[in-house]
Amino acid sequence: MSLRRDVHSAFDVITPSMAGLSERVVQTVLVEGAARRRKEKMLFRIRAPLSLVAVFLLIALVAAVFVGGRLIQDWNALHNSPAGQSNNSDLAQLEARPLNLPVLKSRSECTTGPFNSDGTVGSGPLFAYAHGGLGGITSWGAYIDNDFYTDQQIAGPILVRVRYVLNNVTGVFVGKYAAGPVVGSDVVNGTRVEQHNELVLFENTADRVTDNPPSRPHAFKWSFTVGVPNAETGPTGWQIDGLGFTEVFVIC
Repeated sequence: MSLRRDVHSAFDVITPSMAGLSERVVQTVLVEGAARRRKEKMLFRIRAPLSLVAVFLLIALVAAVFVGGRLIQDWNALHNSPAGQSNNSDLAQLEARPLNLPVLKSRSECTTGPFNSDGTVGSGPLFAYAHGGLGGITSWGAYIDNDFYTDQQIAGPILVRVRYVLNNVTGVFVGKYAAGPVVGSDVVNGTRVEQHNELVLFENTADRVTDNPPSRPHAFKWSFTVGVPNAETGPTGWQIDGLGFTEVFVIC
């Protein structure tokens, strides 16, 4: 007998005792195969929507990162901007205010004032005290030392501008606190100085309290130098602008 015939004979002998095992094996294989195919079909049907969901989730994530980063930048810009930038913005607002100074036709029309209870010039919160100090004389003109003072807390900056009220010519400042565009230069007591058309004051740049005029200490004081050209010896009008106030006075 051949091996093949022996195998078939043996299989025929044990088949009755297997009680349909071969049919059940075949059926099981067919059922599992069908279930696997249904599962693969289901996965295939679900795979496309999941990919779309993944794309949308990715877009949402990128958008969230972008928006969140922008919000953080805006927050930092609002709450952590350097003080210099804030001061520059405030100063620009003050510089944009128009001058409201009188223009006189003759010196006889001029009246110095207003005065405060100390006998110094100004309506407040800033007051001017001319102590008559001479900062220097040049071929251009003279430089006079003066003081501003206040007893109030003033949120800086404080912008000071001066005009000659007979012809509306801009006055100049030199040295400490002088600011704004450079409009000229001079040599004062052997030192070259730049002439500016603004004076800018801050509380944290004020002079020592012990230096305060005229007869009693004041909260803040700033000593400054104004330039008086030879051609301009007439009355001056002063405008002081701060955050929340504007004051004007005239000195004849």
